[in-house]
Amino acid sequence: MKWILILDLVLLHLGVGFLIYKFSIFNFQSNSNVPIYNTKTEYVDKCGIECQRYISNKVTELQSDKEVPKPTPIVKTIYQTIPKTKTKSIVYVPIPGSGSVIGDWTSLAGTDFYFDKADYNGLVEISFEGNLKLFNGNGMAYMRLFDVTHGIAVQSSDAKTASQVSTPVNSGAINFWSGKNLYRVQLKTLTADTVVFDSGKLKVTMLN
Repeated sequence: MKWILILDLVLLHLGVGFLIYKFSIFNFQSNSNVPIYNTKTEYVDKCGIECQRYISNKVTELQSDKEVPKPTPIVKTIYQTIPKTKTKSIVYVPIPGSGSVIGDWTSLAGTDFYFDKADYNGLVEISFEGNLKLFNGNGMAYMRLFDVTHGIAVQSSDAKTASQVSTPVNSGAINFWSGKNLYRVQLKTLTADTVVFDSGKLKVTMLN
């Protein structure tokens, strides 16, 4: 009887163990619908020397094709002042009167005039021009301007001729004193012959 009980216990344990095993297998299979695989990726470099050289050349070409940024040019504005072109002009100031003289420097009546060089903007030069002759004689006839206001002869205003026919004669550049002064013509001859003054004028040169 005791043996039978032991056998039953053994069979009971075996049955329970079998049921536990079956239950475990069932749960494992139900939870493992997707099989699990261990994967391993390998990379095999099949690019040889020529292939690597080709790739290197292409990389170099791509780098050389990149646009190199150009520096922004600096624009510098230069303002140039164009000098004004000046124009030369000449004005003639007539001197009144005419007449003749024998002997040393003598003022010629009727030739008085006033002149102020400040009235001429851009003044460059003034000269004395006149028509002069030595009548019936040999020698030299002279003319000049006299500054009545200051009582002196105008420097460099003299001119001369030996012609017995009325001839245009010109003085050098005259340096008038500043201010509005009174002037007149003076004549001279070194012989007993007559010097004749027919007409005269001032030549005023300006640059503006």
